[in-house]
Amino acid sequence: MNRIFLTTALLLTINIQSFAQQMIPNQKGFEISYSVFPQSPEKQNYVLGAGVISYTKNGYYLFGLAEYSRKYYEYAHYDIPIDTFLFNGGYSLYVWGDLMRNVNINLGLGGLVGYEQINRGTEMIYDGSIINATENFIYGANGKLSIESYLTDHCVFLVNGQLRYLQNSQLGEFHALFGFGIRYNF
Repeated sequence: MNRIFLTTALLLTINIQSFAQQMIPNQKGFEISYSVFPQSPEKQNYVLGAGVISYTKNGYYLFGLAEYSRKYYEYAHYDIPIDTFLFNGGYSLYVWGDLMRNVNINLGLGGLVGYEQINRGTEMIYDGSIINATENFIYGANGKLSIESYLTDHCVFLVNGQLRYLQNSQLGEFHALFGFGIRYNF
């Protein structure tokens, strides 16, 4: 009788699709992302990011991202480029997910620190105007709401919206971003 039960159980487990363990503590991931500034002018304003995450308990995770952004400031028919190099680190809280955790909503809070360069470090503009500050160290905080969907056992597609507060930035204090990305968990 035990052999029949074991054989039946073995045949059933072979035919049942197994599900990967997702968001387990100490699982790591590598993420790349692309974001845009809403209501940006004709020039392409964007943010590129890459970094790592580490899951903790209950789907929460720590994140650290290095980001590069390019935004143009329009000045008298001339677009002044503003390049920003940021480190974005923080903690993301699991808010909601379906039963199998294939689709999740997370809320992230983090700190920002970086460097901002205006007009590629050149003080003089084409019309003879001079920019007072061409380089600044910037810092601040951000909040991020993201929808994360597992495409495969290890690959996650991300859509997020962010609100940033940056001190010492020549672009102003508050910045909104909308973006998407992909993460590979290993």
